[in-house]
Amino acid sequence: MKSIRVLTVLSLGLLAILLADPLKADGLNKETLVKINNPMKVGNVVLQPGKYDFQLALTQTNMNVVYIRDAANYHLVATVIGNTAYRLYPHGRPGWVFYPSVPGEEAALKTWYFAGETDGIQFRDSNKPLPALAKNPTPTSTGAVGGMK
Repeated sequence: MKSIRVLTVLSLGLLAILLADPLKADGLNKETLVKINNPMKVGNVVLQPGKYDFQLALTQTNMNVVYIRDAANYHLVATVIGNTAYRLYPHGRPGWVFYPSVPGEEAALKTWYFAGETDGIQFRDSNKPLPALAKNPTPTSTGAVGGMK
């Protein structure tokens, strides 16, 4: 009778561990809480002083989409797309690299490196214009269809 109770308690404990495991944070979204004291640009978005929550959007096609939420009421402030960035050595804390700025201008975030990892996200410098796209290139018609004459 005592062995049945022990087996029941162990089974319930194992069941509780198995059910609780999916509820843990998995770290894939690289959630980082940030407090900024001065206005800061991230891509085309200017964040005012306050606390923010940076997270990667977990999409199947792209891991470079960043959600920025207001940490106080957790509403979405911005969605910013970046490029993959790498550093040589991992650091225990998140790394923040800024573009050079002139006095009186908001600091622009260049790269957000994830804590303990060598990779991160690089954001576009919003102070630089986007490269010009080609305007209606002239078609090079050879009179051939499918490469045959």
